[in-house]
Amino acid sequence: MYFRAMLTKNSIKQIKSLQQQKYRKELGLFVVEGCKMVEELLHSDFKVDCLYATEDFITGHPEFHSAETVSEMQMQQMSGQDTPPGILAVVHIPEPKPLADAPLLLALDGIANPGNMGTILRTAEWFGLRDVVCSTDCVELWNPKTVQATMGSVFRMNLVYADLPAFLSDQKAKGKAIYGALLEGKNLFEIREKTEGILVIGSESHGIRAEVLPHITHPITIPRARGSATESLNAAVAAAILMAEMTK
Repeated sequence: MYFRAMLTKNSIKQIKSLQQQKYRKELGLFVVEGCKMVEELLHSDFKVDCLYATEDFITGHPEFHSAETVSEMQMQQMSGQDTPPGILAVVHIPEPKPLADAPLLLALDGIANPGNMGTILRTAEWFGLRDVVCSTDCVELWNPKTVQATMGSVFRMNLVYADLPAFLSDQKAKGKAIYGALLEGKNLFEIREKTEGILVIGSESHGIRAEVLPHITHPITIPRARGSATESLNAAVAAAILMAEMTK
């Protein structure tokens, strides 16, 4: 369900401001752009504030006829993309839900790149991991580039931002296995029995940080080919390999 909202200069300015985290937090709103993303949104339980589309877009996608029609120039003014896709939704940011007691929980430490964050979440959903705990300095989930990179998974994932060392310390005290992706660790592919627990992925540039390392109970590594000069894997690529193996 969404509302038609007449577009004014002030509302265009407000929607454009949602490209910045400060205003997303202040207004409790974020932006979704593109046909596939809006379709995913409308099939979710997220509350849509308003939906806008250009006349040309609606002509090609009559299922969106209820959207407020705007001009190409107005869409360009609202959009955060160089080439606006023709449809844009303003959406209420939901409250995070309690983390589920899942066999494997994903924890992200300092993931700063929006594209990597979005790709990790999309991949996590593929492997059945719906709950993620993030360090407080991870990129914000509602960043437009993160939202776009999830390709719709953003509407089905539950992210909680927390003091990661404190969270892991608490989980370790409860007997949870804490797996950490490190350069020095046990060969991922040689682990025969995988205890239920938490998989920690470090940042693109620094890996898992020093304050998190003491809480890792199971250091694991993705082995590289002999003679490879590559120092590390992209965070999203490493996360995909780890999740694929850990959920087997």
